[in-house]
Amino acid sequence: PMPRDARTSRRVRLQDIARAAGVSGATVSRVINRTGRVSADLEARVQRVASRLKVDLSERLKPRLLGFVLGNRPLLHPFHSRILAGVEAYCAERDTHVVFLSLRYDARTPAVDLALPRLLQRPDVLDGFVLAGTHAQNLVDRLAATSLPLAVLGNNLLRPWREGQYDTVYYDDVDGGYRMTQHLLASGHRDIWFVGNRQYPWFDRCYDGYARAMSEAGGLARVVAPDSEDAREAGYRGTTSLLQQGAPVTAIFAGSDATAQGACDAIRDAGRDVPTDISVAGLDDIEAATMHPRLTTVRIALEDVGRALADCVLTRGATPGLPPRQVLVPTSLVEGASVTRRVGARQLGRRRRA
Repeated sequence: PMPRDARTSRRVRLQDIARAAGVSGATVSRVINRTGRVSADLEARVQRVASRLKVDLSERLKPRLLGFVLGNRPLLHPFHSRILAGVEAYCAERDTHVVFLSLRYDARTPAVDLALPRLLQRPDVLDGFVLAGTHAQNLVDRLAATSLPLAVLGNNLLRPWREGQYDTVYYDDVDGGYRMTQHLLASGHRDIWFVGNRQYPWFDRCYDGYARAMSEAGGLARVVAPDSEDAREAGYRGTTSLLQQGAPVTAIFAGSDATAQGACDAIRDAGRDVPTDISVAGLDDIEAATMHPRLTTVRIALEDVGRALADCVLTRGATPGLPPRQVLVPTSLVEGASVTRRVGARQLGRRRRA
C-alpha cells in the first residue's frame, strides 16, 4: 500500500498537472478516475502534461474499492440487498469493486472506542464507504476521520445526528406515508391506525407523513407502536392489542410490508377478513407481491437509492471540495387488493387553511 506521505505528494503533483494543462483539478480527477465526461482532446492534453512531468497516471487507473457497511441489521436483509445491488451495478459501470461488511455496534460507544473490522481501518486500501442498515453518529464520525468519501442512507440514521454535514441519500418515506394516508382517506376510511415501532427512524418518518395527512383532513392520528425489533412481530402484536381493546378501526397503515404481514396475520387469527373487515396498507414493496390479497403499498426504488449512494461517494472522491449533497429518491403508491372502499362512509374533508 502507498504510504500517506506518498499519497499527499501525488495530490500536490496532480495540481501541478492541472496548472500546466490549463484545466481544473476536478478535470484532472475525472480523467484519472473516469467519473465524468471529458473530451478526447482534453484527456490527451492532460496525459501529455503528466508524461512531461513524469507522473504515471496509469497507477491510479487501477479499480477502486468501496466498502458497503451494513450496520445492525440481519445479514440477508432483503431491503438492503436491493440497495447493495444498486451500488454494485453503478460501480461496475465505473471500474469500481464493492466489498460487503456486516457490522454490529452500540450507538452509545464513543467513536474512538468502536471495535471495527481491520479493513475499515485501512484507508490505504478502501476508496470510500457506503453506509446502509442502521447507523449512528459515532460510526459516521469514526469513518469520516479517515478523510475518505462516504455516503449514508439518511432514513436509517439513529437520532440525534448531524444532518447536513455528509453526503446523504433519502428515499421519500415521509411523502410516501402522506400519500398512502390520503389514499386511505379517499377510499372512505376515517378510523385509520398507524402500526410500527417508532423507536426506529424509518417508522417515525413514515408516521410523520401519516400524521400530517390525518391532521389536514381533520382526523385524529392514532398509533400503536409495540417495542419489537422484528417488524412482522411488531405488526402482529400491535394489531392484536388494537383488536383486543375494541378500538374502532377500518384501516391499518403499517410502516413496512413485513409489519403489514404481521397485521394481516393478527386480523385473520381474530376471525376477521382483509380487506372486507379491515383494510391494510404497507410501505417498501418488498413482500407485497407475495401476499394474498396483494398488499397496497408504497414502492421504494431501492436500486436507485443504491446507485445514488455510490454516485455520492465516487463524485466526492473526484471533487472533494463539493458541499455536502442531500439526495431525495421519490416513492410511488402501488394499489393492491388489501384496501377496499368504504361504501357510504363519511369521508374526512381537508381543513381550510387560514
